[in-house]
Amino acid sequence: MEITDQDAELVRLAQAGDAKAFEALVVKYQRRIARHVARYVRNSGDVEDIVQDVFIRAHRGLASFRGDSAFFSWLYRIATNASLSHL
Repeated sequence: MEITDQDAELVRLAQAGDAKAFEALVVKYQRRIARHVARYVRNSGDVEDIVQDVFIRAHRGLASFRGDSAFFSWLYRIATNASLSHL
């Protein structure tokens, strides 16, 4: 199973209400998102807050995720928007 296939399955399960599936996505991408946010925001406390906000936004918007792009691409865009909003 390819990474994107794994993500698609985890997203499908998370959309169906499986909290463990969403947790797996968080664990998988938390560091990458934190590194991305840190490119915009230098304060480590702010980075942590923004990363948490990114995953909250992703969880709330998961039902609207259509899968037209990779999950990480969608998450990356949320992180970029959250970082720019913080600035």
